[in-house]
Amino acid sequence: MIGVLSMMLMVVVHRKANCQDPLVTNISDLRSLLITLQTWEAQNADHPAQAGLRRVTTELESLLVSKSTSPPPPVAVPAASSSAAVEKGSLRALAVGGTQCFVSQSSEFWGEPVVWGPEHHTPDAAECCAACHAHALAAARGGLDAGPNSTTCNTWVYCGDPDRCGQHYRECWLKHQKEIPPPEARAAASGANGNSMWTSGVVYGSDGDWLKQYDGRTTLTLHFELGDVVVKLLPELAPASVRELRRMAALLALEGTGCDGCKLYRSEVNFLVQGVIRHPGAYVATPRRPNPPQKKMMQRGLACWAGGMGGPDWFVNLIDQSGFGDDHLCWGKIDDMALLDAIVKLPTKPKAKPNEMTFLAKELRFNMTLS
Repeated sequence: MIGVLSMMLMVVVHRKANCQDPLVTNISDLRSLLITLQTWEAQNADHPAQAGLRRVTTELESLLVSKSTSPPPPVAVPAASSSAAVEKGSLRALAVGGTQCFVSQSSEFWGEPVVWGPEHHTPDAAECCAACHAHALAAARGGLDAGPNSTTCNTWVYCGDPDRCGQHYRECWLKHQKEIPPPEARAAASGANGNSMWTSGVVYGSDGDWLKQYDGRTTLTLHFELGDVVVKLLPELAPASVRELRRMAALLALEGTGCDGCKLYRSEVNFLVQGVIRHPGAYVATPRRPNPPQKKMMQRGLACWAGGMGGPDWFVNLIDQSGFGDDHLCWGKIDDMALLDAIVKLPTKPKAKPNEMTFLAKELRFNMTLS
């Protein structure tokens, strides 16, 4: 059989190289060879070599049939995204986009299943969280079984350890809890035991749902390498700004990475220390007006937005002065100014002209926490 096929293939190759017959030029594998042989057989029924051609065609058909019954090669399964760094990056990307996942490791949260895990797999916990958020959005668009009245996902449960999960590996359960417990009680109330193979989390309907816990917190602490600066928030003067600052501090606490763009960059003796508050996914700027009337006397220690705007550049006033009037929106008050007084004495960059702004030789970065 092999010898016959080899000879036939040599003939075909020779003809393919020296013939413009489209049947020959289309040969690329055994199946296309079979089709060509069958075509030749039909076109040359009276040819003396018909019997031999038919025998080769029949043997080739048998060979292809036997090969087609062989088990197919195993399907390649994409490798699991087991890197904690990759998953953490994905979760942070979701947070920047406005979806907080509130991850609880080694926890299996309870709830009514709305999508069952055995038929619902994701490559990692971050995508499972995103799927929970997408499920709720589908209802808001009028989808699912009852449109906006559908029971939607607010709790997700994922199994990402191939050794412990076994047949549950990569299962992503979407669940619904009638009432999500507050963060400090959520894990215990939702079924966390610290030794589960599952990873769980929740997705709140809006920022307002999970930020309520921060409404009563009035102290914003700025953490520098040189020490801390404690700011008492003033919602009575800048309610929208205080709301956004609380939200930013809450996001920083969830991420645990520190503020990416919070720094002091300018200092002016007997005037101010100035900086910026900025972080991906948290934008503190708010409209300058409308807001309550500001203090007529710009007191020493007031933290305000710079340039008559609503952020994100801000300054701390170093002396009592009335020259600003109602120009600047102030959102905080610092009583202990010792660190800021020391910062004014730090080296600054050289100036081409005396009346230019004075910039610190080394910018001072800080993180912030809320209490």
